[in-house]
Amino acid sequence: MVVKDYQEKINKLIKKFENAKFVHNGRSLEEGIDCLGFLILFYKEFGINIPSDDGKPIDKYWFKEDPERYIRAIKSLGKKEVSFDELQPLDMAYFVVTKNIITHTGIMIDNKRFVHMSPKRGLLISKLKRHWKRRFRGAIRFVELDK
Repeated sequence: MVVKDYQEKINKLIKKFENAKFVHNGRSLEEGIDCLGFLILFYKEFGINIPSDDGKPIDKYWFKEDPERYIRAIKSLGKKEVSFDELQPLDMAYFVVTKNIITHTGIMIDNKRFVHMSPKRGLLISKLKRHWKRRFRGAIRFVELDK
């Protein structure tokens, strides 16, 4: 598929998720989703399976006990790491939110914007400028797109 074809599918999926409510550990649109639940459901539409957990329960403050847990899980997916300058649609970008600990992810919808779940506001599309650019710590690529 070429970028244009993926872009159309991405835009349709964003509409599907736009009224999703945030629920910690949520894994369904009907009951609510968190940022990992969003990734799981969104990528599934492209035939990409993301694990729901790493075999251990995910309590609300998991990052206090094991700050490296999220990045270990991301890297365990074995996908190509990409830099800020290489970002393209469908790359999974990851960010620090609290105390320089990676706890948040989103899906790139082009090379400057990503879609993600916010605990307070639900589904958001954000630009990788100022706030999010400072928090960006990397990305992984699931799909090589034809330009």
